Amino acid sequence: MNWRSKWAFWATTAAVLALVSVPSITWVTALGEYRDFLSGWEPAPIKSSGTSFTPHGGGRAEPALSSVEFRHKAPKAKSVELVGDFNAWKPGLLKMTRDGGIWTITIPVLEGKHKYLFLVDGEPEVDARAETGDGPQGRRVSVTVVK
Repeated sequence: MNWRSKWAFWATTAAVLALVSVPSITWVTALGEYRDFLSGWEPAPIKSSGTSFTPHGGGRAEPALSSVEFRHKAPKAKSVELVGDFNAWKPGLLKMTRDGGIWTITIPVLEGKHKYLFLVDGEPEVDARAETGDGPQGRRVSVTVVK
């Protein structure tokens, strides 16, 4: 065998070994990750993300939220819920808690004028302490202004 044949042989051998080792490294890495998963995988911590609100005017402004307490006197009620334009008038989302005969809930709402109703045992009632206005489907609803 001459030197050119030896050089071609070893070059081919090196190329084959290089090509074979790449999938092997991939397999070893994958098996190591699988072993780590089986031995007690834990998810990465959740990173907080900021949200922003961009009004139609294009300027950047954060919406102003205020905590508002809603109270309704219904001593004989079995359940009282709050529905309004802040929850798309969907019942079942804002259940109020009883303290004696007074039902209360505190929720964050955007500043501005909001319409709402209390559902006392499923029947809508306006807030006796608030002004009223026209709501969906022509129904009288309570109105509050949040500043």
